[in-house]
Amino acid sequence: MPAILSWGPLVEGPTVPVGAGPIGIAITPNGRHAYVANNGDSTVSVIDTAFFTTVATIPGLAGPVGVALGPSGTSAYVTNAGSGTVSVIDTATNTVTATITVGSSPFEVALTPDGTLGYVANHGSGTASVIDTATNTVTATITVGANPIGVAVTPDGSHVYVANNGDGTVSVIDTATDTVVGSPIPVGTNPAGAASSPDGSQIWVVNFGSNSVSVIDTATNTVTDSLTVGASPSRVAITPNGLSSYVTDNGANAVTVIEKLRAISPNAGPIEGGTVVTITGVNLAAATAVNFGPRQASVIADTANQLTVISPPGSGTVPVTVVTPGGTSNQALFQYVPPPTVTGIDPISGPIAGGTSVTISGIGLRTAQSVTFGATPARPTVVSDTQLTVTTPPGTAAGSVPVSVTTAGGTARNLTYTYLDAPTVTALSPGSGPVSGGTPIALTGTGLTTTNQVTLGGVPVAFNVISDTILTLQSPPGTAGPANLTVITSAGTATATYTYVPAPTP
Repeated sequence: MPAILSWGPLVEGPTVPVGAGPIGIAITPNGRHAYVANNGDSTVSVIDTAFFTTVATIPGLAGPVGVALGPSGTSAYVTNAGSGTVSVIDTATNTVTATITVGSSPFEVALTPDGTLGYVANHGSGTASVIDTATNTVTATITVGANPIGVAVTPDGSHVYVANNGDGTVSVIDTATDTVVGSPIPVGTNPAGAASSPDGSQIWVVNFGSNSVSVIDTATNTVTDSLTVGASPSRVAITPNGLSSYVTDNGANAVTVIEKLRAISPNAGPIEGGTVVTITGVNLAAATAVNFGPRQASVIADTANQLTVISPPGSGTVPVTVVTPGGTSNQALFQYVPPPTVTGIDPISGPIAGGTSVTISGIGLRTAQSVTFGATPARPTVVSDTQLTVTTPPGTAAGSVPVSVTTAGGTARNLTYTYLDAPTVTALSPGSGPVSGGTPIALTGTGLTTTNQVTLGGVPVAFNVISDTILTLQSPPGTAGPANLTVITSAGTATATYTYVPAPTP
């Protein structure tokens, strides 16, 4: 299963008309209504989610951007980027009941889980305003980074993370003291939206300028992962069970879905188990089980973004899932592969210098990872489940070496390959003859057993291999003067000089 899926625009059910340029949206805790900030006409639309209709339009705002609702759902807080204020809407009457002055160009607002405090990112003034929702007054103004946009509150309400669009950082606010703690956390370019994982262990920050998502570990306030998403991502939302995250790719008109379990490597191994498998993803810490189909794997290392396990025995293709206190992950697939068999190698010999293309036949070769000649590995090209090709590496000495093929299912070792010394020619007898040809020649040398062609003066001639050191041939007609005699073997080429003698003249 792919770890990151890019979906185009999805439409389910009717489209509900709202105001111009909608940006922010929030849903009441009971799920009955959605509040939409219409930046283009400075209104808020209220949607009845049961009937997919707009039941109210609230005027009098100023370029609204962000919307947040508390746990009771009785009030909606809307940032007005055009006036440096936050409007408070009574959701029972759908009227503005208070206007709170905050910083310049407020963008996003987030409420603490108990609804007592609101934190506003003031894009124009580089600050975060703290709103006491009991009195609807600003109780603190906190300097953060440049041009803040996104705001995320941890589920326990202890910290607020502010994405600073102008300097590529995230500021961390301690809500007990309303002060910035630690140094700004470097993330990607132009961070925009931010969201907390359900368990509060991570903050996800969308980087508009670098097409990525930075994952911050809240225990150390460091970035532990960076995920590539679509063009110009703007906002991120995480499902309540923490298994998937949804990123709006503003520049691609798409949504990227990031699943909890992202990759598994290797994704195949032998049926007897024992493969060391690395699983990467998000929210993997404190895994209580890693299941390969019906069997559990042994976990040997466990972090928030990576698990190392040993596969149990199995067969076929099985789903792999990770179980944590936050739930069970999406599935990845692992294939159990039977051990390979090999039946042939062609050619069976070649030069000690290597470089020969060899074809190996057998069964179960589709997952071949390496072919070893003696002690030297080579990387194969898989043609099919029954055939692969490989280029021989250089040998260390002439002679036969064992050949083994390693796949995800194991290793087969019943082949041999012979490295050959390059041929030499030490003598021709005779070394000359008439231009009319027909002279019997005995050639002596070394490495002649695998001779497959002999040419004299560029003309192929018939030959007989007598032994590894002797072959015979008959000269063809030629031109007076020296001519190259070339011997071509499986291990290379050797040359000598034969002289054509002109016929005498009276």
